[in-house]
Amino acid sequence: MPSQTSNAAESETQESTARKQKRKQHCEKGTRKLSDESIQQIGICKYCKVDIPTVHASTSGLKNHLVKRCKSSPLYGGSNENESQAVLTNETMGQGNALVPHIFSQKKCELKLTRYVVIDEVSFRAVEGNGFVGLLHELQPRFRIPDRKKIAGFVYDIFLEEKAKIRSVIGEQRVSITTDTWTSIQNINYMVITAHFLDGDWKPHKKIINFTKLTSHNGEEIGKMVEVFLREWGIEKVFSVVDDYAAIDYLKRRMKSENSLLFEGKYLHMRCVCHILNLIVKDGLKELDSSIKAIRNSIIFIHSSPSRLNKFREFAVLAKFSITSTVSMDVKTRWNATYKMLEVALKYRRVFERMAEEWFPFINYFHEADEKDKKRLGPPVADDWENAKTFVHFLKKFYDATLELSASKSPTSQLIYQSLIALQVEIERKRLDDSDPTLKKVAHAMKLKFDKYWGNWDNMNHRYLLSISAGGGLCDALFDDVDAQNEEEQLLDISNEVDKYLADEIEKRSNQYSNLLEWWKGNENRYPIISMIAKDIFAIPSSTSLVNGKKNISNEVDKYLADEIEKRSNQYSNLLEWWKGNENRYPIISMIAKDIFAIPSSTVASEAAFSLGKRVVDPFRSCLSPKMVEALVCTSDWLTSLARLLLAWEKDLWILLGAV
Repeated sequence: MPSQTSNAAESETQESTARKQKRKQHCEKGTRKLSDESIQQIGICKYCKVDIPTVHASTSGLKNHLVKRCKSSPLYGGSNENESQAVLTNETMGQGNALVPHIFSQKKCELKLTRYVVIDEVSFRAVEGNGFVGLLHELQPRFRIPDRKKIAGFVYDIFLEEKAKIRSVIGEQRVSITTDTWTSIQNINYMVITAHFLDGDWKPHKKIINFTKLTSHNGEEIGKMVEVFLREWGIEKVFSVVDDYAAIDYLKRRMKSENSLLFEGKYLHMRCVCHILNLIVKDGLKELDSSIKAIRNSIIFIHSSPSRLNKFREFAVLAKFSITSTVSMDVKTRWNATYKMLEVALKYRRVFERMAEEWFPFINYFHEADEKDKKRLGPPVADDWENAKTFVHFLKKFYDATLELSASKSPTSQLIYQSLIALQVEIERKRLDDSDPTLKKVAHAMKLKFDKYWGNWDNMNHRYLLSISAGGGLCDALFDDVDAQNEEEQLLDISNEVDKYLADEIEKRSNQYSNLLEWWKGNENRYPIISMIAKDIFAIPSSTSLVNGKKNISNEVDKYLADEIEKRSNQYSNLLEWWKGNENRYPIISMIAKDIFAIPSSTVASEAAFSLGKRVVDPFRSCLSPKMVEALVCTSDWLTSLARLLLAWEKDLWILLGAV
């Protein structure tokens, strides 16, 4: 016992001596000698440049200064605490305000700082700013702030780490991919590839897997690039590709040779629905160009100076509007901005009409020549306002459809056919309506563009019919209001064509699925469209469940097709929640539904879905190497939650539109 006590005391003495020596070294490193006298030394703190008198051969005065007075010192404010000592702090990032132990960690702080740079999209140089450095020193003096080069290295480390995590999950899924292009301010083109899939918990995922410099716009070259990226990520099962490039032809050939495609790739390629809707709306806008310009010029006038805006508000008050009234200007490349501009301007129609009668500067503005030396259109007359009114009402259906189809938080593939048919019916009604010649002309222009892409059912991807079936038996909705146009007969013809193709696929595998083929031959005429999902099930070549339980599968299909359609309830308000709850009831069909619901209908998110312009890389990222740009874009996408993304898109959109 005495020896153990002696050893413990000796060990404690050594530790205490080591701590004192370490403290002394820190103090000595924190000063440099100015003069050397026999009794007293004068030191200067290298952090705050303050003179420190001290007794010869003693560092106590220096220590007190560094620990208690110098806020720039790494020893200030926490020198008596061990780095591993926990302190109680509020859990601000959680749901409550519970006190939790917090231990300072240099590595954790570096990680948080790196995530801040990535998620909030700030430049690497920001971590070296005087204000930022001062703030962090005040918050945690012990934190040694890494420079921008280290931050760049940390970003790439996180990129590789997160990439490995996602790769381990995504390689097991059948994914749908989208491609799009972005441009930097140096006119460097980038191609972004996004993977869409549903996980085992039926949660939708949208992951940017590549953001790479585009060296060629040749379709085959793009296809080869996509092929390399898919191999790099270990993606072997591709369900659909949504893009507008000829790259799909090369991918189809390569994947078909590897037997990794369903339907031999016949329905692999899908167009971006929102992009085509943009083209249709733009053609309609051209027909109302003069009325839109007259209203736009009026809004440009009131925003040309503060005094003019104030005068507009005076007229607005006379018409019993708020003193803060205003009308936002549009952005010509975003038709939703034009839609919103017209919608708000119509509310102030009486204000603009009174201005055109009483305010001479407003009247004279339209007699002046514009920058092209042409007389300005306006002010808007009654016909212009009526055209805008009817067009806004008509355009709202396209606005709502674009928002719905560009959503990334919920499945959209089951909405495409019914949305397109509803829009087609609306266009046809306006085209046949002789009471409004102007809108009839608009509808005619939009119909020409609509028919170019979707006028023939053969030009559309029939796989979306499967999503309608999986979406709750909405096939009857396809035939609402379209009998006069023989759409039902056309759909049934397409259904029979797909039936024949899929029956041929089953024939090829008849030795393996003989009893399934017999079942299908006895039931193929019962459900002309919904039954296609059953055939899609049989066309999957490598399902263990199919091999081991053919009879069970046919019973499952019978059950699915015969079961009554359930009405949506609070419990199953979400389509994916319904399928998750019925996964055990339809185990094989649910596998197909999961692939179908992962198909995106748009290559871009909601905010960008209204634009025909190019997506642009911001100036900060444009000055970086393509390798680092990819790391930043991908990592930001992976680290940022979907809810945060949607909030940011909504915020940017309202700022853009100048919402009131």
